[in-house]
Amino acid sequence: MDFQEKISAIADYWNEASDGFDEQHATENLALWSAELEKAIGLQGNGSVLDVGTGTGFLALLLAKLGYDVSGVDVAEKMLQIGVEKAKRLNLSVDFQKGECEHLPFSDNRFDAVVNCRVMWTLTDPEAAVREWMRVLKSGGRVISFMRMMNVGETGTHGEMSSDGGYYGNGVELPLRCGKREDYIAVYRAAGLDEIAVTELPPEMSHAEDMPGWTMFIGKKK
Repeated sequence: MDFQEKISAIADYWNEASDGFDEQHATENLALWSAELEKAIGLQGNGSVLDVGTGTGFLALLLAKLGYDVSGVDVAEKMLQIGVEKAKRLNLSVDFQKGECEHLPFSDNRFDAVVNCRVMWTLTDPEAAVREWMRVLKSGGRVISFMRMMNVGETGTHGEMSSDGGYYGNGVELPLRCGKREDYIAVYRAAGLDEIAVTELPPEMSHAEDMPGWTMFIGKKK
């Protein structure tokens, strides 16, 4: 299976999941999310941010409400359509575009920050993807990734993938599908990010039952 076949399988999966996807964000504390996003970016709404793997625009819409110039990219057209409709209802401006996390439709040094939520485990080549995010990131900008992880001391993610990676069909390997914190840090470091920090976010960020808490990974482009 070549890269485009893998991307097609991934897009098909998320298009299929689009109708019920927002239910996964229904228990999130949006005020706390906004506060953590602003703390991580630190530009008080004055800057441009790219949300990769934006889905239906969870992060993108929060960032637009904070005043940022926001673009959102995803391979799943149905996800993007929902995001566009939500932005219209909320009277928020987000530039939603279809695109691959590994091949972004933007020029070099375009954004002040690149964010993503539960995206890195879905990537077939996380290191290559992060390098691409760095390409469109300005010097001094940050890559900020949010993941649901097991408690400190436990292993792996919370089971977003079956052990054989079967969500996307045979032949689609996902290196971080059972990734530990050190695996995410290693990807950041190998891609060339600096000043890498890992933060366990407050449990009040989400009221979802039987779900691990949120972990934030931040790396800076030199």
